[in-house]
This record gives sequence, C-alpha cells and structure tokens, in this order.
Amino acid sequence: MTIKDVIAFAKENPVCGVATIDGDQPRVRAFLSVFFEDDRIYFTTGAVKNVFKQLSGNPKVELLYLARDFRKMMRVTGAFEMVDDRQKKQRLIEEKEYLKGFTADDPEFVLLRLSHGRARFWTLQDNLKEGDTPFVEF
Repeated sequence: MTIKDVIAFAKENPVCGVATIDGDQPRVRAFLSVFFEDDRIYFTTGAVKNVFKQLSGNPKVELLYLARDFRKMMRVTGAFEMVDDRQKKQRLIEEKEYLKGFTADDPEFVLLRLSHGRARFWTLQDNLKEGDTPFVEF
C-alpha cells in the first residue's frame, strides 16, 4: 500500500470522522475531505469554530473513513497544519457551494492539510487483528 491507496480510498469515501482533543475530552465530528494534486488530504473550517481552537492547541488528529458498504475502513493518525495558500482557497471557494460565503483572504476561512501520518485499512474479517494490519506512513 502507498499514499496513493490512502488518497484513493478517501476520494471514494470523502466524508470522515475527525477526532480531536478538547482538554481531556475527545471530540469527534464529520468532515468532508478535499483534494489537490499533491497527494494530501485537506479540510476547511472556520477560525471561530471550536474544532479550530482544539487543533490550534493540539494539531494531532485521528480520521476514520468508512466504505459505504461498511466492508472496509481506513483509520489515519496524524497532525494537521494550517495552509496559507490563496490559490488553493480560491479554487475551493469556486468549486464548493458551501464555501461561497468566504473569500480567499478571509482570516475566518482556514485551510488545513494532514501534513504527515499513518494509515491503516481493515475489514470486519481482520477487526480483531488490528495490531497486525499493515500501515502506510506518509
């Protein structure tokens, strides 16, 4: 497996659970992944949201992608970094209807990238062998 397999699965199943930490309390919410040509997973959020405050304090995250038929899952452990790339932000604003209220220069519009991490795929058949499943480091 390679990062290309990770990106392909995330593209096929772009909605994922994103887990952060808020003090000593885990928090999880659904996010829609976005992609560019650089084989990384991106997300957008608002600077006023709690998730942004949590990530500012601790950029470590865990993502869970699930195939629509529930036969395959992918868990990604890593860290987010903020991306200050006006062209990427503008492209997203033009492509994604839910971002139409933002401008690329809006400080409330935050672009995040999973900078590095480790991804594991598993199925229900190997669910009890989690430690034995291979992973992709990126």
